[in-house]
Amino acid sequence: MEMIVYFDSYCRMCTSSSSFWKKIDWKNRLTFESFRTIENYPKEMEKSLHVYHREEWHKGYNAIMEISKKLPLLWILLPLMYVFKWIGLGDFIYKKIAKNRKLVPVNQCDDDGCKIDLK
Repeated sequence: MEMIVYFDSYCRMCTSSSSFWKKIDWKNRLTFESFRTIENYPKEMEKSLHVYHREEWHKGYNAIMEISKKLPLLWILLPLMYVFKWIGLGDFIYKKIAKNRKLVPVNQCDDDGCKIDLK
């Protein structure tokens, strides 16, 4: 069953991570989609990575763990990831990074160009 990874195309770290995962997804089990291309996407997607798999949603650190389960090269990290989850460190680190990431909407403007409200 296919897993859909919804990432933020305005975030360089998010697009880099998605590119890395795509490269090591030898069996093409993951599909990547920028949530920014979805009309009326849930605003929660702006705060964390979202994965849809087997009719379930996973977000944040849990989403990364689900992705890791699909990619054999990352299986070696899973025991450590579970320990981090169990002690709360995985979610803590993920939230810290997600909160401080930089968003740059490069090439994401309409044909009219990007407008900055100076009011």
